[in-house]
Amino acid sequence: MELQVTLPPEYDEHLKQEVMSTITEAVQEARRQTAIDSPWISSKRTCARWLGVSVETLNALILQGMPIHQQTGKNFFNKKEITQYLLNN
Repeated sequence: MELQVTLPPEYDEHLKQEVMSTITEAVQEARRQTAIDSPWISSKRTCARWLGVSVETLNALILQGMPIHQQTGKNFFNKKEITQYLLNN
């Protein structure tokens, strides 16, 4: 047996808006938690993953002059600087 629920048009539109709002909030939270929109990458492993290369290849790129920032013993990479470096080399 199949159950069907028919909503008046005003409820239908409200439900669509609620679903869209929930999805939008979930996407925004995921973007915040993953720092996907950040211009900075805070580890070699994450930078290598972002570039689609191994950490060994990333180390070779660094030795060849790819920009890296170090602060309190931690490595940081700027996505824009890396992109520019790769385009120019």
